[in-house]
Amino acid sequence: MKNLIKYTTIILMVTGILFSCGEDYLEEVPLDRFSPENLLVNEDGYNAAVTAIYEAARLEHNIASSIFEYMNVGTDIARWGRPDNRGLADYTLLNSTYSAASIYWDWAYEDMLVRINLVLDGIDDPELDISDEARASFKGEALFFRAYTFNFLTNIYGDVPIVSERLQEPKFDFVRSPRQEVLEFAAADLEAAVGLLDLEVEDGRIPRAAAYHLLSEVYISLGMETGDASYYDQSITAASMVIDKQAGDYEIMTERFGPASSEPGDVFSDVHAYGQINRSDGNKEVLWAWQFELYILGGSGNQSPRYWAPEYDKLKTPNNVSNIDDNEHVRGIGVNSPTNYVKYGIWALDPNDMRNSEHNIKRTFYYNNPADPEYYGKEIKTGYGPDDNLYILEDDGVTLTNIKLDTVRGYYPWIEKISGYPRADSPNSGSTAKDFSRMRVAETYLLRAEAYFRKGELDNAADDINVVRARANASLISGADVTEDFILDERARELLVEEPRLRTLIRMGRLVDRVRTYNSAPYAPGGPSAGTTIADHNEYWPIPQSVIDANAGAEMTQNPGYPGSE
Repeated sequence: MKNLIKYTTIILMVTGILFSCGEDYLEEVPLDRFSPENLLVNEDGYNAAVTAIYEAARLEHNIASSIFEYMNVGTDIARWGRPDNRGLADYTLLNSTYSAASIYWDWAYEDMLVRINLVLDGIDDPELDISDEARASFKGEALFFRAYTFNFLTNIYGDVPIVSERLQEPKFDFVRSPRQEVLEFAAADLEAAVGLLDLEVEDGRIPRAAAYHLLSEVYISLGMETGDASYYDQSITAASMVIDKQAGDYEIMTERFGPASSEPGDVFSDVHAYGQINRSDGNKEVLWAWQFELYILGGSGNQSPRYWAPEYDKLKTPNNVSNIDDNEHVRGIGVNSPTNYVKYGIWALDPNDMRNSEHNIKRTFYYNNPADPEYYGKEIKTGYGPDDNLYILEDDGVTLTNIKLDTVRGYYPWIEKISGYPRADSPNSGSTAKDFSRMRVAETYLLRAEAYFRKGELDNAADDINVVRARANASLISGADVTEDFILDERARELLVEEPRLRTLIRMGRLVDRVRTYNSAPYAPGGPSAGTTIADHNEYWPIPQSVIDANAGAEMTQNPGYPGSE
């Protein structure tokens, strides 16, 4: 997969001509540039086109810029770390002209679906110079990503237009399809994809198990949307295909592995260690990971440190010398500031939970600037002053300095999943070359547990949750402990940083109440508060006003509660 990234730049040239306007033009085959007519004629061409879909999928990570990461900020697990109202710190600003609402909509419809439907438009042509195996694989990958995209859309905006074919001329009469229909469309694509995708694939490509994993989630949504409990049975069956290894040799890792196993750590830190994310690295738990590269055409950086890491370089010694960014502490800017729910609340059940160990969440920091030899290498000691603010202490661990710590932006636990070798050898870049886990077998267990819970089989739900908790050496639970809130808590413990929390909360219908509870005092004290500004209608994001205005041939309705809705 890494070697295929170089084709991305070529395919980006192709996508610019997809919305051509005349039949005569479409009949021509340009010879002086790449186009669908001269590129999508053989296996190499389709391989490049599918690689472009992967490149677009990876854009989800940073399309809202190197500052905003809206799939987690403003939820129950992360607050905006700056002293202003951006980053969903103030939900009253979320309206139809909010930039993020347009950015993610455009990514789905213009980046993802354009490329996906281009591939699907011609992949079944019997005249193609392509093997049956490659044809099936490419079609399965495209179907997976179309389902992924519509699952994304309906878990952000609710009802959305279904675009199921390549558009070759402008269209101005899109109509929103009900959420149930969107989910049914996604499920149908995944049901087809599982019969086409390979069991074993190159790193970064979609295996059959990933499609079953996503199908399990979509079936849960359909069960909730329709009230038809049989969907939960289908969800359980889909997840079991992964868990029982019928869809490939994937499993939750229970023993230490890889080069990281020779260093202090545990199996959970090994699963997320730099250079150990992919199947070829010995990691049998990750079903799909975004691929990030250092020095390759079309490469990109994993910006998780920039989003999630505190501003480590703003910490100062009592001699007023700042820390420096290094390979272990790639520069963060403190914008996804964990709420107290994440820092403390979810670990109260079992403080010895492996996922909260020093190898997975760093809570002790050190002075690392040789420019201050008095403190270099020493632990940063802190204490509360009479004003209840946190301050740096002198080396004696008692005497307060006048250096106040910003516990929202500059000093909070470092989630080790974000750590990795800095991109371009530059810790100041705020990004790493570490691949990013998007789907893991541990989550497959949690999806099956959720399906069992919604079906009323609490003991079975507890059994699946306990597989995940046992790996973490956490205390086991009983069926009586299983609630929707417990499942959300367990997802936070297991999938922090990896999970697009916003979509999970919207999918479960829990965004508003969870933000009100956990993104305001005492879980998010001080500064702007998402929890005090979020309203009931924010259960879905607004349809972008630019989309409504451009859709002149039919009414594009707005979600209830936003200006312009009925």
